[in-house]
Amino acid sequence: MAGVVLPEGVVLTGTVRQGAAGFAAGHQVSWQTKAGQSVRQMGWAADVQIAGPDSLITGQMLLRADSVSLAPVQGQIGWALLAALLPGMEITCTTRADVNLTALAQTGAGRIAEGQINLAAGTCARVDGTVVDVPLPALVARISTTADGIALDATGADRPEVPLGRILVTPDDRLRVTVFAAGAAFVPGLPVSGDSQIELPLQLFVP
Repeated sequence: MAGVVLPEGVVLTGTVRQGAAGFAAGHQVSWQTKAGQSVRQMGWAADVQIAGPDSLITGQMLLRADSVSLAPVQGQIGWALLAALLPGMEITCTTRADVNLTALAQTGAGRIAEGQINLAAGTCARVDGTVVDVPLPALVARISTTADGIALDATGADRPEVPLGRILVTPDDRLRVTVFAAGAAFVPGLPVSGDSQIELPLQLFVP
């Protein structure tokens, strides 16, 4: 681990072969190196698991000099994990997400992602208590690699033909969020007469 700069609050145990990193709210990332696969694929291959109070995600990582991939990725994510990964969020929700990603990689040629996330129905509120009990419908988010970047397209689980919103991560590290008119009905304060869009640097969300 020599030379690795860790984020504040992260505690490492074990070794490169088998170890774990603990972070906020009782969450932990653990890994188990697969020696034979590492040799065959000329990189560092490992089984990776993210576990927490309401989350359990498993995946297979392959780290090379010019690329990193984590696929397939399967399991369940609770809101507490999102709050731990993105501290300072102004909203909190009672929901969970079932994750099934068949591809997730960063290479010299760019990013690749494919798969689906199913979000259970629940409610959302602002952390400061000014807005509470906003209904959150069951959603389906399909993730794909497009010419414009990595796209996450959200629809209602009961009406998959009606687009609600899109999140796009562009090749030049911009985050473009589009809320369509049908999706605006679920967001207090957004106009429902048309689509809304905001674009921000990805660095605001990824340290």
